Amino acid sequence: MQAVSAIFEWVVMSSLAGSIMILLILGVKTGFKGALGANWHYYIWFLLLLKLIIPFTPESPASIYNLVKLDSFKAAEPALLNSAENGQPQAATGDHDLADRPAFADLNSQVVERDFATHLKGEIFLIVCWLVGAVMLAFYTIFINLKLRYRLRSGHMVNDAAIIHIFESSKSVMKIKKRIPVIVDDSIRTPALFGIINPVLLMPHGLIKNLNENELRYIILHELAHYKRKDILVNWTAVMMRIVHWFNPIIWYGFYRMRLDCELACDALVLSALEPPKYKEYGNAIIRVLEEMTLKPQWIPGTIQMLTPKSNIKRRISMISSFRKESMGLSIITVIVFVAIGMVGCTAAPGTDVIKSSKQDERSSQLLTDLKTNQMLAGTVDVEGPGVVVTLTDGDTDIYCRVHDSDILMMINSLMVAGAEAISVNGERVINSSGIVCQGAQIEINGKPSDGPFVIKAIGSSERMVNDMDRKGSYAQNLEALGINIKIEKSEKLTIPKYEGKVDFEYAKPVEEKIL
Repeated sequence: MQAVSAIFEWVVMSSLAGSIMILLILGVKTGFKGALGANWHYYIWFLLLLKLIIPFTPESPASIYNLVKLDSFKAAEPALLNSAENGQPQAATGDHDLADRPAFADLNSQVVERDFATHLKGEIFLIVCWLVGAVMLAFYTIFINLKLRYRLRSGHMVNDAAIIHIFESSKSVMKIKKRIPVIVDDSIRTPALFGIINPVLLMPHGLIKNLNENELRYIILHELAHYKRKDILVNWTAVMMRIVHWFNPIIWYGFYRMRLDCELACDALVLSALEPPKYKEYGNAIIRVLEEMTLKPQWIPGTIQMLTPKSNIKRRISMISSFRKESMGLSIITVIVFVAIGMVGCTAAPGTDVIKSSKQDERSSQLLTDLKTNQMLAGTVDVEGPGVVVTLTDGDTDIYCRVHDSDILMMINSLMVAGAEAISVNGERVINSSGIVCQGAQIEINGKPSDGPFVIKAIGSSERMVNDMDRKGSYAQNLEALGINIKIEKSEKLTIPKYEGKVDFEYAKPVEEKIL
C-alpha cells in the first residue's frame, strides 16, 4: 500500500506540475506566435511529456515552481506526526505541549489515530477512484485498437498500379524505405496511420475515388511525414499520459493542442520537401479532403489522423500560405527559447522533490508505528496475545502462607525476566510506576484495594515463562514450598486492559540533544 500511495502522490504532483507547464507553454506560444516555426510550436510540447514521465527533476532557483508550492495540496496530517520530527510532539488539538500534560495517559493518542485514520481512508478512496478510472480508460483504448485491428483483416489492400506508384514515389521523396501497406477501410473517416512496429496507412474508399493524383500524393506525403517524425510513438506516449492523468482536464487540453500543432509540423515537413509553387496545391488538397469528409473525425487512441477540427484548418492554411524554410539564425533562437522554457518548467523548486515527499510519508507512517509501540510500552492501550495466567491463593490461616505484596512483585519480576511484554494483576495494568503495597488485610494495586485470589496475566512466550517458573529454585517453587497455592495456565489469547491512572512528570524532563 505504501508503494501505491507513493505512486499516487507522484501522479497528483506530476499532474499539477504538468498543468502549470501547459499554462507556461501556452503563454510562451502566444507570445511568439508567428515569430517561430511550426516545428518549434510542436516540439515545445515534448517538454510537457518530459515533465510528466520523469519521476524526479533537478532543483533550480529558476524553476517556475518556486512561485507555486505544489506540496500545498496535501491534506494536513495529524499535528503529532508533523511536529514529532522537530522533537516537540504535540497533541492533535494543539492546546498544550506534551510537557504540560500527563506523559502517557493523556497524550490525545486517540485523536491522533482518528485523524490519521480519516486521512488514510480519504487517500485510499482517491487512490481507488484513480485506479478505476485509469483501468477503464486503458481497457477502452485497448478495446478500440483491437477492434480496429480486427476490422483491418477484412480491409482491402490497395492493388491499383497508379496508386501504388504514387505511394512509392512519395516514399522516395520522404526517404522512407520501410514497407507500409495501404489499406482501404471505410470505418476510418480520414486518412490515418495505424501501428507502431508494422504501421499501415488507412484510406477511406470514397476519398481515394474522389481525389485526383496530385491531391492523393499530397495526402500520402502528409501521412508519411507522420511516420518519418515517429509521431505514432509520440502519440502513444501521450495516450498513456492521458490514461494516467485522466482526471485532469488541463492535461487533456494540453495534448489536444499538441495534436493540432503536430499536424502543422507535418505540413511544414511536407512543404520543406516541395518546391514553393507546390505550396498552394498542398493547401488546396487539405481543403479538398475537408470537403470530402462530411462527418466529424472520430478519436481513435493510437492512430495519427490527418484532419483536425475545422477551427484549426484556417490556421493550417495560413501557415502553408506563409511558409518559409527556417534560417540558421531562427533555428538558434528556437533552441535558446526551448532550453530556457525547459530550465523554467522542467526543474523543481528546492525542497519539493516528490521522492523526498514520499520519504516524509514513510517517516510519518514510521512515527505512527512508533507511537503505537510506545503506547504498548507505556500501558496506555489494551493489548492481546498469547501468554500465561498465574493465580496466587492463600494456603491457610498461617500468616506465612498468605500472599503478600512482595510475593506479587517477585512473581511479576520473574515473569518480566522470562520475557513478559504486558502484565496485569486482578485486571490492573502494571506499568513502571504502578504501586503494589499491603494495606491492612488487603493489597492495593495502582491505588485500588484488592482481595485474593490474585490473578496475574502475562502476555509473552508461554513456553518460556512456564519453563522459567518450573525450574528448580524459581520463586514460584519457593512460594509453593511456603504453602501458597499457585496455579499456572497457558492461554492462546489473553486480553490485558490499559492503565487507567495518571502519571505526571513534575521533575523529570527529556534531555535535549545537541545538534553538531
